[in-house]
Amino acid sequence: MITLKLPVLTLSVVLVLPCPAAPQPGKILWPRPIVPLDQLIVAARHRFASNIVIHSSRLVQEDGRKVYIIDFTDPGNKWTRIVYDAVSGKEIEHVPMQTPLPLEVILARLSHQYPNSRRVKTELQRQDGNLVYIVELAHQQVMGKRRQLTMDAYTGRLLREDNYDLKLDGKQITLEQIIRNTREKYRGMVVLKTRSQVQNNVLVKEIIFLDGQRVRHKMVVNATTGEVLEDKITTSGTAV
Repeated sequence: MITLKLPVLTLSVVLVLPCPAAPQPGKILWPRPIVPLDQLIVAARHRFASNIVIHSSRLVQEDGRKVYIIDFTDPGNKWTRIVYDAVSGKEIEHVPMQTPLPLEVILARLSHQYPNSRRVKTELQRQDGNLVYIVELAHQQVMGKRRQLTMDAYTGRLLREDNYDLKLDGKQITLEQIIRNTREKYRGMVVLKTRSQVQNNVLVKEIIFLDGQRVRHKMVVNATTGEVLEDKITTSGTAV
């Protein structure tokens, strides 16, 4: 009888554990969780009235932080917008939504934030159901850039900023001054859109606005002298 001795085989098992994924360049990491939306809705009801009607709520990023924007009506059917810090849950501000902020208020804020810029174009429009101001700024000293800002029409908060190419024009009367002059004639006006353009070799500013009776107007003003070249009622719509 022949006995065979076989070698003993030893199996080594190597466990390969996945390494934590490195953070992607440019990705924003939020160290703390955000507050649940339903918790803030409860806070809004406690703050204003238990029977407020919530019409919309959204989580957006602005100025490097996340915020909740909640729109609601109270028992008197008055619209209000309230803004909460999404991480701390603290109320940042609340504003009525009967009419948007006057364009002059928006422009005054931008004058402090962008002191070396001038306004090229403004427009009041709806984006995804939200009323916003679109403002284009051109730098007065640095060639080649134009900045477009999207701002909440009721709070004035900056929602988005984009950069484009620009061309500098000559010295002009400020848009704020032209709006102030127009407002002397049309009290309670709401500016919908402004733009700069050339008509018959003359640099002009065009303003589309609603007067106190919500009638839509188009006014064209000489951007150098301030002379009103055109002021007429338009047929393309009434209130926003």
